[in-house]
Amino acid sequence: MRMPASDADFVRALAAGNTAELEEAKYIVNRTKDATVRAFAQHMIDDHSSAAVKLEAATRGTNLAPAPPSTDTNPMGARAVAMLSAESGTQADNDYMRLQAPQHQHALALLQWESQNGQNAGLKTVANALIPTVQQHLQMTQQFLAAHNLTPYAPPGVNPVPGNPNGTPAVNGGSTLNNNGSGGTTGNPIVAPTYAPTGSGTPPPVAPSPAASPKP
Repeated sequence: MRMPASDADFVRALAAGNTAELEEAKYIVNRTKDATVRAFAQHMIDDHSSAAVKLEAATRGTNLAPAPPSTDTNPMGARAVAMLSAESGTQADNDYMRLQAPQHQHALALLQWESQNGQNAGLKTVANALIPTVQQHLQMTQQFLAAHNLTPYAPPGVNPVPGNPNGTPAVNGGSTLNNNGSGGTTGNPIVAPTYAPTGSGTPPPVAPSPAASPKP
């Protein structure tokens, strides 16, 4: 997770993440049949639309204003929507909610950074105002994941190095969900997990094939 080095970095990162959240929520809100997921997605649309207005107002007339979101599709949001569009039903609902945990953790870290380190008074005010909202979003996400025995989304191909006490990840290729809005390093689309993770994150056991069964 990369933190900003300036107010301008903060604005770009927050605007990118905010746009991605809106794209994902607008995609899922009319497709899900789960009332809880629909209500959460609508909540995201309302709150992140409001956050976009506040950020635009705070940067108006400065050289910090983010690029208008209509000029380009947000890479992070586009890859998430591409993943969700290949799914349906409960799988799409669960993966949408699993995506929300790392995205809101990153958004919260950005806002806390600006609150503590920002030099622009208007942006610091926006950050302080948005922190409780993002904390609420994260809490809602965590409650859903806990209730459904799900783990937060993690990019495929990133595993702990065996025997490494620090748990440093080893990247084995694959795609990344880059929360700073830069679109990752590989440019590959997000790949959905091949099984529904449980709280342990361990795939279910694979039953032996008939060919592998001993003959009577």
